[in-house]
Amino acid sequence: MTRPAPSLRTRLVIGNLALIATALAVTWGVATVAGPPLFRDHIEAGHDLPTSFLDRAEQAFHVANLLQTLLATLLALVLTIAASLLISRTVSARIGEITTLTADIAAGNYATRLPQRRTSRELDILTTAVNDMAAKLQHTEATRRQLLTDLAHELRTPIATIDGYLEAIQDGVERADPETIELLRRQVRRLTRLADDVRAVSAADESRLRIERRRMPVDELTRHAAQVAQPSYAAKNVTLQLLADSNATVVADPARLEQVLTNVLNNALRHTPAGGTVTVSTSAAGKDLTLAIADTGEGIDRAHLPHLFERFYRAHPRDDEQGSGVGLTISRAIVAAHDGSITIDSPGPGRGTTVIIKLPLADPARNEVPSRPA
Repeated sequence: MTRPAPSLRTRLVIGNLALIATALAVTWGVATVAGPPLFRDHIEAGHDLPTSFLDRAEQAFHVANLLQTLLATLLALVLTIAASLLISRTVSARIGEITTLTADIAAGNYATRLPQRRTSRELDILTTAVNDMAAKLQHTEATRRQLLTDLAHELRTPIATIDGYLEAIQDGVERADPETIELLRRQVRRLTRLADDVRAVSAADESRLRIERRRMPVDELTRHAAQVAQPSYAAKNVTLQLLADSNATVVADPARLEQVLTNVLNNALRHTPAGGTVTVSTSAAGKDLTLAIADTGEGIDRAHLPHLFERFYRAHPRDDEQGSGVGLTISRAIVAAHDGSITIDSPGPGRGTTVIIKLPLADPARNEVPSRPA
């Protein structure tokens, strides 16, 4: 069985004791070997004294040197042990707190934090790092629980609808007519969409998105996305405007970026009333392209803005027509895979929302960019 390593306090005390012993041996050796001859030579050179006096003087020198060495050693011993115990007590207490905290974290108590105390620079850095780790784990656990809650909510409604209609058909209350079959298929499609969204979020979180890059004008991207969305906009009587800079070019995956724009345009349409307007505009400055999608819809309370890209988060009440709440999470992952950024801003409820996507412009010196996993 392997013996446990000595504690930090024991190591400090043993090290200081070894230092004192070494210093004592050196002091005693010097005083014993070199002191008496020097003392005798000094006296004999200046005075004609009897041998007995020199012997007594030499003996007195030895006694005085011994007392001095013992007193100095005793004082150094007391001070060294006191300092070692004081230092090791502080360090051991802090390490004990850290050990207790990590044990609490391992047990699932992520809300525990270490109190901030000024001990040493290294321990202060360690305390901050441990507290940061606990905070991140707490946030991750809260996100996991919320994810499970949201998934349960998303699954419950379509499953309950399917089960209810199947039971009604079995009991003869409902008929399996085309209208009922279509309703059931719509609920199945909803479940399928949820499964696809969860898989897409997982791929985005694990950086497994496949990006197929090529040079493309930005107006081609925005025009195609607008063409896809136009029928839905026309059906709701919402105007979709394009203000694109045809000279801007990016190196990107057209399908992935169209997925982002489609998601943003669908969100804008969902929250813009009839008679409203959604404007897509682009501008190039320096090495960056800015693509803005602004609507005149219901807007978002500013308290929701920091959470909009979280999985299954919704700033507005749930209804069956809304998506699963992961579209913006996936969009952010796609934009990040293109070395860009996506942000959302709103002055407040009833004042519209603006989504801003920034992408790097294509480098004129390069003609091809290889595809790579994000």
